[in-house]
Amino acid sequence: MELYYPLLPIGIGLLSLTWLVRDVVAAWLLSRRGERAEGRIVGYAETSSTARMVVRFRTEEGEEVLALHDNSSWSAARYGDPVTVCYDPDEPQRARIVAAPWLTLWSRVLFLGLASGILLIGCLLGFFAWS
Repeated sequence: MELYYPLLPIGIGLLSLTWLVRDVVAAWLLSRRGERAEGRIVGYAETSSTARMVVRFRTEEGEEVLALHDNSSWSAARYGDPVTVCYDPDEPQRARIVAAPWLTLWSRVLFLGLASGILLIGCLLGFFAWS
């Protein structure tokens, strides 16, 4: 059974890195084909496990849109904070905050380091257990 223990950190590291890559690729694709607009935080949509920011902005056609930001920031955004969103012109409700005073890349860098560290520990444990 101890031969399978390294698979846990390897699996957690790979799943975490997969989620991070998926998130980065989705943001990149939206920024390539999306349009930008200025908006404001108008609240939060809360569930039992998470809270997502609600953003109001106007499209180039003048349509007012309320969109849920995909993931909440670790720093608290307040009601009325100005933001820049990138949205899909065909589906404006699919928007992502790309610029805000509180938005940084540190959370992604921290998550990348943590996931990579867990994966490395799993690989080292596997090396010692399986050699």
